[in-house]
Order: sequence, then structure tokens, then C-alpha cells
Amino acid sequence: MKLSQIAQLLNGQLVNLREDIEIRGLKSINKAKKGEITFVADKKYLKDLQINASAVLTKEKLDLEIPQIIVDNPQTSFYRLIDIFYPEEEKAGISKKASISENVEIGENVYIGEFTVIEEGVKIGSSVKIYPNCYIGKNTVIKDNTVIYPNVVIYRDAVIGKNVIIHSGCVIGADGFGYYQENGKHKKIKHVGKVIIEDDVEIGANTTIDRAMVDETVIKKGTKIDNLVMIAHNCEIGENSIIVSQVGIAGSCKIGKNVILAGQVGVADHITIGDNVIVTAKSGVGKNLEAGKVYGSGLQAIEWSKWKKVMFYLYKLPEIIKKLK
Repeated sequence: MKLSQIAQLLNGQLVNLREDIEIRGLKSINKAKKGEITFVADKKYLKDLQINASAVLTKEKLDLEIPQIIVDNPQTSFYRLIDIFYPEEEKAGISKKASISENVEIGENVYIGEFTVIEEGVKIGSSVKIYPNCYIGKNTVIKDNTVIYPNVVIYRDAVIGKNVIIHSGCVIGADGFGYYQENGKHKKIKHVGKVIIEDDVEIGANTTIDRAMVDETVIKKGTKIDNLVMIAHNCEIGENSIIVSQVGIAGSCKIGKNVILAGQVGVADHITIGDNVIVTAKSGVGKNLEAGKVYGSGLQAIEWSKWKKVMFYLYKLPEIIKKLK
């Protein structure tokens, strides 16, 4: 694509252009070379800019000879270019190797890959893509423009909204982890509820979301969930929240809107987290959190010998306090 075309698409001002050049790809600031475009979000990164880049997106004119496209937000404009240069793979048609039961409703322009199994009563909207080796349980509803990547398992009665992305290896709607004691043995609590995934949700690879016991586990619209996250039965995750990798949320928790749970946060059962809360990495949440605050309890890594000394005095703390009294 010509640089002048890119400037027009981004509504940017093109400067330092001596002759229109072909842009063949995009690269980060320290790896861009001839034929590629990069971006500068802040002048402090200029020292990393490879002069071999053919052009740069910037917020203001830089003291460089290479062509520049001046835009309001170089970073966002660069993301738009990724969509333009690397469009989604077009997929359509239903493989003869897929196993589709009777009474399945399938919309227009649907792709269903090889060895996918779709059970009775499933409803699939238009422009849905279901890649190979997936399993879709009975009476599941999958709405328009949703993409389900290979090896996803969706148990029965799930509801998947519009524009949802579910990455490989996810399990949606498995039984919650629930048992009761009878005669000294763990007896399984049957879970007959469902999972509801609202519109515009993305779920990362190998994440699991359990079905409720009798009600619903709900992921509300716009929420983004990273890889390797565990969300237990009866939870509700509010709109536009961010759940980062290796977070574990126990049963019957209610997470508010615009919440960020950083990596490896653990949330105990029956916890309520208010809107706009941030919980920092490796923190354990054992009580309700008020809205609009930042919480954290994770320990930073320190040199091992120092940590051993800290622990030595920590164990002696009761004796020291006793002496001080």
C-alpha cells in the first residue's frame, strides 16, 4: 500500500515525502526496516528508532528526514493499520467431516470445521466461525459474528453473545467444583445451571468457566479474559472488566464493572468487588472490596539471603512483642 493511501486512511498529515513509497509491513520501533512503517508514541523512544524504517506515525513532526504521518494518536493509528494489513482469514462452508445433529439452526455465511460436533437443539447465528475439533453441547445458542477457535468445548445450554472470541482449549460450562459430605464421603453436587457470555467478550486460550448449580454464571459485555483463567460456578463478571492470566475466581463471586484483576490474583468464594477496582498481581482477595480503589498484597521478589533474614525475624516477632510489653 502506498504511503499516501495510508495517510488518507488515517486522516493524517504527510510530511517529508519526496516520492510516494510502497509500505509492505509494520514493525515495532526498534525493528522496522525499509518498506515498513512504525510509530513513535513518545519522543523518549526516538533513540530506539531505526532509520531504516520507510516511514513513521507520530503526533508531531520529528527532527528526522524520513517520511512522517502526523496523527492525533500514533499508537491507535498503528493498531488500525494492523487490521488493514492483516485482515482476518475468510472462512465459509460446513465441512462434510463435521458431525451436526438434527434440529440445529444455522445462519448465513457460517463456517464449521472438520471433526466439530454439534449436538441437538443448537442455534448458530450468521457469520459464525467454528474451527475444527470443537464440541457444542445441546441447546447452546451462539449469536452472530462469534469466532470459536479449535479444540473448544462448550457444554449444553450455554448462551454465547454476538462478536465473541473464544480461543483454543477453552472449556465453557463444565460442572462447578461442588461437593457435600455424606457418611464420610464427598458426594458430588449436580450442576444444572448454565453459562451466559454476553456480546463483545474475548476469552483467552485454556480458560475455564464453570456452569452454575441451578442459576447462571455470567460474563457481561465487553469483558476481556486472558489465557489460563479459572472462573467458578455462579460468578458474575461485570461489563468491560479485564481478567489477566492465571487469575482464579471461586464460586458465587460478583465482580463489578471496569474491574482489573492482574496476573495470579486469587478471589475467595462469595466475594463482591465493586466497580472500577484494580487488584495488583499475586494478591489474595478474602473480603469484599469497595468500588474505585486499588488493592494489592503481593510481595516483590528480593535477594534470597535477605528474604531468609526477614523470615527469621518474622517468626521471632511474637517473642519480640512480648518482651516489648
